[in-house]
Amino acid sequence: MTGCTLCPRRCAINRSKTLGPCGVGEDLKVGAIVIHRGEEPPLVTGAGSGAVFFSGCPLKCSYCQNRQISHEADGRDISPEELADYMMLLERKGCSNINLVSPTHLAPGIRRALALAAGHGLDLPVVLNSSGYESIEGLESWMGSADIFLMDLKYGDNETGKTLSRVPDYWDRAREAIEYVWREYGPLQIDPQGRGMKGLIVRHLVLPGMRSNPFAVLEFLADLSPEIPLSIMSQYNPCFYRGALSEMSRPLSLGEYEVVVERAIDLGFGTVFTQDMDSPSTYVPDFSLETPFGDGLRIF
Repeated sequence: MTGCTLCPRRCAINRSKTLGPCGVGEDLKVGAIVIHRGEEPPLVTGAGSGAVFFSGCPLKCSYCQNRQISHEADGRDISPEELADYMMLLERKGCSNINLVSPTHLAPGIRRALALAAGHGLDLPVVLNSSGYESIEGLESWMGSADIFLMDLKYGDNETGKTLSRVPDYWDRAREAIEYVWREYGPLQIDPQGRGMKGLIVRHLVLPGMRSNPFAVLEFLADLSPEIPLSIMSQYNPCFYRGALSEMSRPLSLGEYEVVVERAIDLGFGTVFTQDMDSPSTYVPDFSLETPFGDGLRIF
């Protein structure tokens, strides 16, 4: 962390002395740990997903619904030993996996916690729940620690990533990352109980006005392989948007969402997870509450 290169920003900041663009220093900082029911079905079979929401983020998406912890970095510092204990507690409570939400900028401490938990007998799949803005070197460092890669592919061009997430190369880096994970892990593998065990799922949040360039996203993924499980999300909520684009100040329409789902089907994707159009209200989190998502047991 003395010259940080954990994400593609490669800021080289000494995070033992100051904050990086991610908004946090070198210590593990957690916004919430929740038994979460709001992920894709193979990730919540049983009691739910053991979701660890980390504070800070390498991206600064202008519409982020987790703004309290991603932009404002709310939360508290914990040690790898404490995090390992919470992981063991999630397993005892029947969670299907350990779901690491936005872990990239805190990877060394998290991997230390995973190693400690494994030494205590942790036997759950580990989900790397990522914005998609990853370097190949960073992904390589997770091999042996992560089992399931839940990767966003937010935009189909670099310019939109620059406008909405404040990075100049999102499309380039996310495509490289997904190609790498697909090559190494393949599609999500599911056990007889319906639980995801290993492999890749790709998410795309459809934005109003088709601002995310969804057809470019779908065509890239289809060229890579229509076997990639695809999660097409409708949960954009304009109440979180901080920007000047008028089209982003309205909800996603049903017609916009349906045309993206239909395009995915036309391209031959074998697994497509979808959301209802009431999802923007269903998935409004408040990390100051005991139940940030309205349900699910909060344990931290």
